[in-house]
Amino acid sequence: MADTERELDLEIVSASWRSLSDVEAYDSMMNAWERKFSATRNEPRVPMIDGVLRRQLASIEELLLEDRAAVRIEDPLEAAVSQTPAPAMVLSPDGLVTALNEGASEYFGIQHGLRAGTDWVRDDSLADFRAVRESGLGKGNVDYAIIRTIVGDSEGSLAEVYQLKSSEAVSPFTVVRSLELEWLPGVTKALKKVFAFTQAEADISRLLFVHRDLRSVADQRGVTLETLRTQVKRILGKAEVHSKAELIRLFALLCARAAFQQERTDLTWSDPLGREKLLTRRDGRKLAYSWMGAENGRPILFVAGQTSFSFLPEAMCRELEEREIKLISPSLPGHGNTDPVTHHDQLVDGCDAIEELCEALNLNSIPAITSRGGQFYLIYLALTRPDLVSSLLCVSLPWSISPNRRESLPWMQHTFFKLALEAPAAFDVVCRLGYRMVKQRGPDFYLTRGYNDSGVDGETIAHPEIKPLLRAAIRHVVAQGYMAFKREQEMCAKSPISEWVSKLQVPIHWLVPGQIGSIDDSDLAHIRGLNSLISVEVVPGAGELLPYQLPELFVERVSEMVNEDPASTLAMHDPTRRS
Repeated sequence: MADTERELDLEIVSASWRSLSDVEAYDSMMNAWERKFSATRNEPRVPMIDGVLRRQLASIEELLLEDRAAVRIEDPLEAAVSQTPAPAMVLSPDGLVTALNEGASEYFGIQHGLRAGTDWVRDDSLADFRAVRESGLGKGNVDYAIIRTIVGDSEGSLAEVYQLKSSEAVSPFTVVRSLELEWLPGVTKALKKVFAFTQAEADISRLLFVHRDLRSVADQRGVTLETLRTQVKRILGKAEVHSKAELIRLFALLCARAAFQQERTDLTWSDPLGREKLLTRRDGRKLAYSWMGAENGRPILFVAGQTSFSFLPEAMCRELEEREIKLISPSLPGHGNTDPVTHHDQLVDGCDAIEELCEALNLNSIPAITSRGGQFYLIYLALTRPDLVSSLLCVSLPWSISPNRRESLPWMQHTFFKLALEAPAAFDVVCRLGYRMVKQRGPDFYLTRGYNDSGVDGETIAHPEIKPLLRAAIRHVVAQGYMAFKREQEMCAKSPISEWVSKLQVPIHWLVPGQIGSIDDSDLAHIRGLNSLISVEVVPGAGELLPYQLPELFVERVSEMVNEDPASTLAMHDPTRRS
């Protein structure tokens, strides 16, 4: 083996071991694999993994399999800051910064080991902050408070402050954690159970917590400001608080507690819409599904696979409801609360699950929408059961649809693709380490690496109203571990999807994001040449997360799926197919 390749192997081994706890090392490991594939591209006879590299990877996998390297943060101080995605710090009894997580230093303007002071606390919250601190010293009984902080140009950001006991210290430490947190399903459940909120009141409460502005909430709800004020007055009465500020404070407390419970259960998942139902499959396994839009509307299958727009914003759901459309969204095997694959192939089992759902709901000749990994299931199902799937709307092109598409992928995705094809043992380790990072760092680890092909996607995953939906979608994918993700990546890499598409007897319309640099005219020509029933629509200004970026266009195309002649209607958006 050449010295350069041996050096790359050593770099892969070193970075792989460090990836047990270091995010940057994970990226370095993937980069080293990418360079190794480039170095051996013209040497087909050279084994991708020799004995030395194989033994090292096996040792790492053994650690992960035996759970000896599991993400267990034993130190309660480190756990307090590392098990939340929001900026957080721990202060010693005398006010020194004892622990802080990624982003906390810049957020609070403090450094590890220095005295925190109170410059970051807003004046009207100083008394509450000091009350919690003094209680830890035996001078009071206030062990929890929500305060307002000064962060950059903002003076209204919320943070929680509470006492944390350590066996190694006589006095408790003080934990400060930002409350820039998502509204989890547990918050809505708590409001309904404790305060008897209706679903509409819970929805208004969530929007009020996100926007902090009545006019914005009224616009989102499509009601007048006066109507909203009446609704908020009723909410204030049920919550037994006297002002909007007190109400926001209550919501922040509930969000903080719900987030704490979410952290304690790692990547557990529950339907953000609260509509999930479970079916029992023929072999006794559970199949979960949910829906969006109009409960009794015209049905459309919505199979997201690994993509992150499993859940659509409220405004889009309301528009679908007005158009009398119901998106039925199954959780594929190993995702969410659907039992995983046992002895079947991932593709076959996923298609069987969709068939069983359609049978249970009495659905036939139904249009379907999908993206990313979900396309493989639905395209194969449309090929084998044209009586079940009447037409397809796909967002973005699959990795393996053409040779050019494969080779022009962003380097991280391209490396995943190559590992799945050429180094399955290494791919398993990479997936295990990636899952470990998602557990340790949260869903953002996945999002920032899965949607890095365009600036518009980067903006979308940072959007405060969309981010909670994206994070819920990632939890849905990895709630049961890494195996379903790994199997679907291998399915995408190895399935002859071009061959399937060429044999389809149902119309298929592709929405192709215009901001994805890895898709060019040759890909579009290849797709159109596979089958005369294919139409392709390039959407300027859109990335992989197109439904969030252009919701009006997406809803319009969804509506066209339930027309009498969807193929002709959708083909009008492809300049090469217009008659």
